[in-house]
Formats: sequence, structure tokens, C-alpha cells
Amino acid sequence: MSDHKKYIFPAVFTLIGIIAVINGFTSHQNGTFMLGAFAIMLAGAVSLVTTMVHLSKNVRLIISIVLGLFVSGLAYSNYMSIKIPIEFQAEKVKRYAHVVEHLKDIRTAQLAYKAKYQKFQANADSLVAFVKYDSIPFIKAIGEVPDTMSLEDAIKSGMVSRDTIYVGVLDSLFASHNNERLMAFNADLMVVVPFSGGAKFDIQAGKIERSGVKVPVFQATDSKPFDPRDPMQVGSMSDPKTNGNWE
Repeated sequence: MSDHKKYIFPAVFTLIGIIAVINGFTSHQNGTFMLGAFAIMLAGAVSLVTTMVHLSKNVRLIISIVLGLFVSGLAYSNYMSIKIPIEFQAEKVKRYAHVVEHLKDIRTAQLAYKAKYQKFQANADSLVAFVKYDSIPFIKAIGEVPDTMSLEDAIKSGMVSRDTIYVGVLDSLFASHNNERLMAFNADLMVVVPFSGGAKFDIQAGKIERSGVKVPVFQATDSKPFDPRDPMQVGSMSDPKTNGNWE
């Protein structure tokens, strides 16, 4: 019975390796995972053979140590091949949430700028100055509208009047929404890519022709993306749209 027991561990080890290889093929695992799976299977097979073949105690010990170190190294490499992408994705989600918030702020500022000046702003510093120091018109109704009348009827009857006032861009569009944000709004940092060390978003603006009409367009792109394969962007210089590529 004791002779059979010595085959259990290498046989189980070989079986684990075979299962890992099959799982790797069926679930399309990466190369590091497959290498580790083959190594475990190979180590189990070699261990099984050395158990079956008569070898001196010292030779078996050396083979066991070498195989143990080899498998341990590959197991660690395999573990890291799974851990690193998971950590990368978690960090990407965190960073991109802040990047998207900044791009939404840039879009809000650009749309307000266009509403006042009929064009978008290509200069990042000028866009920041617009948010900090400029104002936009706001139509205010003065008077009380009776429940039995619409606003337009109340205006026609003289019970309500309209007056255009100018309010600061910063206060009207940004300051009141701080409780809904990841970070409190800072106009100076609006055009700076989060976690980039000070890099600014690449902001472009101009006009393109659509059906014989010149249409203002803008585009803001993450100039230093955490994942170079997936830079965040809002707007487009080739199409009159203002949505982001995350939407």
C-alpha cells in the first residue's frame, strides 16, 4: 500500500497541470498562464517518472528541489499575470472617472462660450478665463403668474415682465453642483488631465461645412491617457457633435 502512496502526489500534480492546460485553451488565457499550466503538467510528469524509476535518494532530492523552484517561479509569474491586469483595470476606472468629469466640464464651458460668441474656444487658458471672469445672459421673469394663466398670457397682460440679467459663468454653471462631483470644481484645473503631472487636455476648435453651412465644432482629448489604447475624448473636429466617446 505504501508503494502506491508515493505515486499519489505526482499523479495529482500531473492531473492539475492537465486540467489547467485544458482550461487555458477553452477560456483563451494569456501566454503566461499557458506556460505555467504546461510547466505544472511537465513537473508532475517528471516527478511521476522519477518516482517510478529507481534513482538514488540524492538525485531525487535534487530533482524535487529544482522542480519545486521552477514551478514556484512560474506559479508566481502566473499569479502576477492575473493580478496586474486586474489592478490596472481598477486604477483605470478610478482615473477615467476623474478624466470624464473634466471633459464634461470642458464641454459645459464650450457650449456656454458658443452660446455667447457663436463659436468654440481653442485656447485652454482663454476657456478658463471665460469660466472665471465672463458672464452669460439669463432671462428672468418679474412678477407672479396666476394659476389660471400661462406665462406668455401673463406677459401679454402686463402682469409679468421679462428682464435679461447677466450672471457669472462660474457661479451659474459650476459652483452650485459641487455636491454632485468627485472633486470640487476648480476652473484652473478644468483643462488639466487628472493624475498626469500637469499635462493639459488637447483642445481644438474650428468650423466645418455641413450642407453648405459653416458649423462650429470642438474637440478635447486626453493628451496623456493612463491607457494609451483608450484615450478619452469629447466632441469632434470632423462631425458637429458634442458627446464623449465614453457615452
